[in-house]
Amino acid sequence: MTEESQLHEATGVHGVGGAEGGLWIALGRVLISVTVPAMTTTRVTSIVLCTCLSFGLAIGLAPAASAADLTVTDPARDNAAQGLDIVSGVIENDDYTLSGTVSFRTDRDGALIVGLKAHDRGLVRVVSKHREGGGSRSMLIDNNGRVTCDGLVVRWNAKAGSARFSVPSTCLWKGNYGAVRPWFLTEGLDSGSDIDVATTANFVARG
Repeated sequence: MTEESQLHEATGVHGVGGAEGGLWIALGRVLISVTVPAMTTTRVTSIVLCTCLSFGLAIGLAPAASAADLTVTDPARDNAAQGLDIVSGVIENDDYTLSGTVSFRTDRDGALIVGLKAHDRGLVRVVSKHREGGGSRSMLIDNNGRVTCDGLVVRWNAKAGSARFSVPSTCLWKGNYGAVRPWFLTEGLDSGSDIDVATTANFVARG
């Protein structure tokens, strides 16, 4: 194996070149320029190895994006009437999306309302009207009415008895918020009467 092949295998370097006093290193899609005095090939290789290892270490230490989450539980069979009986709700709050899953004792006709409140911000609600046999209609509502949000998604899973929702952060207070406190409410699809509610005093930080 040539010295260049050994260097590529050890460091991921795809190319080294340059004239006296200058050196370039191709590391993946990144081009690193290094100014060095005239030297032997052995000394050039040593600098390349040192530079690449340091660069790779910096990348490895970069923090990965993650979402903070909060779980709210609710007793089964505490619903006021036949309908969607909430057993748990999970909220995940990251930089780009606020999402979550609401689980029910069983799948029923009904409306799910997820209330979202941030510090010093008005109430925003994810509303999804669901038919047990399939089909749903979802929207985002704030204190002024319906909010246009092309990225809003609510997926119902009849077999699991759950609804998974996702809202882009730009649809929520124009992305200008931090920690969020949720609550979960179900209503009769036709009657509009309250069926079950799950609340918490806790906020979930933005990850």
